[in-house]
Amino acid sequence: MKLELRISYLIILLAFLACSKEENTTQNPPPQTIKAVTIYDLPADTGKKGKFTLFRLSDSTIVSNADSNSTKWDIGFAGTTIITNSGVRGPGQGGAIVLKDVDFNDVKEAPETGYRIENSLTDLAIPTGSGNGWYNYNPQTHIVSPIPGRVIIIRTADGKYAKLQIISYWKGNPQPIDPFTHKERFYTFRYVYQSNGTRKFE
Repeated sequence: MKLELRISYLIILLAFLACSKEENTTQNPPPQTIKAVTIYDLPADTGKKGKFTLFRLSDSTIVSNADSNSTKWDIGFAGTTIITNSGVRGPGQGGAIVLKDVDFNDVKEAPETGYRIENSLTDLAIPTGSGNGWYNYNPQTHIVSPIPGRVIIIRTADGKYAKLQIISYWKGNPQPIDPFTHKERFYTFRYVYQSNGTRKFE
């Protein structure tokens, strides 16, 4: 009889501990984790018609050019030019900062200030030209290459933040690159988007 009583007490104790653990988990949910998303071979005006591929970072979606005057997109790609939804390009709160000599994984927080916007069709948030923004151009080989250590901080159309790094400008990310056989104007890039409105990337 005593043995049965002890077993009953043990069952009640285990049930109590299980409930306490469940309640504690509910009250203290695990911290949010955000992961890098990699986009492969995004076309960037491959027909060279001056038409941007508009992209929304929150759900990795290409947005129709018919919605260019909306806040449905965050960044756009045409050739080596990357635009943000801001200034003369769109009605959004977008902007960008190009960080130099940093590791993508070490960028834990977006800067509070210092964002450039699209002031004109030539005064861009992300500078163009070899060595100015995210890429170098070799006039001898005609190869466009991402500059190591460059990370672009994006302020999205609705005022949220993302960090982005260009991996390749060539379809399939070939190594080595042959500009006569490989196709250019295809972006492979990775990014981390913070959906909760803070500037934290962890």
